[in-house]
Amino acid sequence: MTLHFSDDVEAYAAAVDGFLDAAPASRNLLRGLIDTARQGALTWTAAPGFWWIDAADQVVGCATWTPPYPMAVSTLPDRAAAELLRSARDRAQQIGVALPGVNGPRPAAEAVAAAWTDATGHGTTLQMAELLHEAGVLVEPARPPGAMRTAGAADVDVCLEWTLAFVVESGVMSGDQSRMRAVVEHTLSGGRCHLWDVDGEPVSMVAHQPHAPVVRIGPVYTPPQHRTRGYARRLTYEVTRRLLDTPGVDRASLYTDVANPVSNSIYRQIGYLPIEEHSVLLFDGA
Repeated sequence: MTLHFSDDVEAYAAAVDGFLDAAPASRNLLRGLIDTARQGALTWTAAPGFWWIDAADQVVGCATWTPPYPMAVSTLPDRAAAELLRSARDRAQQIGVALPGVNGPRPAAEAVAAAWTDATGHGTTLQMAELLHEAGVLVEPARPPGAMRTAGAADVDVCLEWTLAFVVESGVMSGDQSRMRAVVEHTLSGGRCHLWDVDGEPVSMVAHQPHAPVVRIGPVYTPPQHRTRGYARRLTYEVTRRLLDTPGVDRASLYTDVANPVSNSIYRQIGYLPIEEHSVLLFDGA
């Protein structure tokens, strides 16, 4: 078993392409980070680093670290976590940026977290436990008043406000507000954010990230005063249905907070099925 490192996204992509394709929904975040690195990240604070592990000339695991965010990992073979963690700490020292944590399938994330504790004597803190869902057979929900539309340039302020509110409520790590505005503007310019309007007023938002053959839904946000009326459920259904009709897209996925029974129930009602638990663990003492 051999661990490889590169700061060249193309070298990494060439190595891991088949591995990512073998589990397209589970590894879609890692696929997305390749696409983002190629386009130029809007919220990263240092150059990304890429790792992959092979055994008998076959890739069996990979990871990407995009500061200031936790390192994203795939499933990992036994004994790989400690070596990966050592290499990531070396990278952190080289670029002068703290390695804040790990994000990935629960067993892999917990293995890297245990390696952190073994290496440093510090513990870890569970920031978020998430369920990865994949769309199965879509089930059309009741249609509330209003209609879906694609968000445009005039909606930047409300979409930024709601994105920042989503970040606060969900606990997801994000960049500062100026960088988040750039992300929102980029998302809207690509037609990747939809709003549900009632009498000309937006009441719910669903964005998505396209990394074929999987499209990842999120963030989904409805302001408190508009909740429990079915807006997010219907909007997520309509966005998902439209995306699955797009050439080159054959799967749709989304993440939910394990501890939020409301969101888990809403998405399952329209046909999303849980496939895997992911954990975001922050390194104490980093």
